[in-house]
Amino acid sequence: MFRNEIQAGSFNVAALSADQTGCDWAYSIGLEHNFNHPELLVVGLEATIAGAVIELLGEEIAAGRHLGAGEVVRLAGGMNLQVREVDPLWLARGDWFVLGRAVMETWGQRWPETLQLVWSDGQGEFPDLPGDPAWSLKQPLLMHN
Repeated sequence: MFRNEIQAGSFNVAALSADQTGCDWAYSIGLEHNFNHPELLVVGLEATIAGAVIELLGEEIAAGRHLGAGEVVRLAGGMNLQVREVDPLWLARGDWFVLGRAVMETWGQRWPETLQLVWSDGQGEFPDLPGDPAWSLKQPLLMHN
């Protein structure tokens, strides 16, 4: 089913519910293949909500929108999302994109560039990135004896 829809020029969404060791997440399959756009990923929102976010933005991408790293997307209802690049190591390893990789492998392709959509807290702040100089300035200094 996933492959048929993608071969027909569309995209699909894999929305996965958590088990005891993780959290819900959702990602697109086919945006890169059909619309020359990185795939999208949302982690930590309820699977149905994460899937709806991917579906909504995927439809906008299919209609010509392009998202880039650093961009802030404001959805109706007040949800704010920041677009971030996903490290290539996560794309090739781990269990995040198993279904997507299986679909892409049928065409002899590897899992493509992916953008993560990170949501803001109630004050509109996004989580900091370790390694970002601004992040280190917000951390308490360690006291050494």
